Amino acid sequence: MKALLDDGLSVLSDLLQSGAGSCHPETEARLNRLSQSWEDAGLHTGSTLLAQLAQALAQRRHGGESGPLDLMEKTGTAVRYIRFCQQKYGLDAAKARL
Repeated sequence: MKALLDDGLSVLSDLLQSGAGSCHPETEARLNRLSQSWEDAGLHTGSTLLAQLAQALAQRRHGGESGPLDLMEKTGTAVRYIRFCQQKYGLDAAKARL
């Protein structure tokens, strides 16, 4: 679970560093693969967030309506979700050690 969450932060970090306007198709594909992995692991909300972000990137690359603020809002929501899950994971791990 920790590795999946770390991968999520990594792909979102890469997206922010490269800029949504110059996003490579590989980023979209990576988001879709990670979304499926999260769905398989039971992170249903996170899976939906990543899939929506991948869809927004696809629309933007093809001249769609998704603007940079929409992409940043979706990215911010996904990052907050990951941070929440990481905190929950840490608390559960600490509880298990007690």
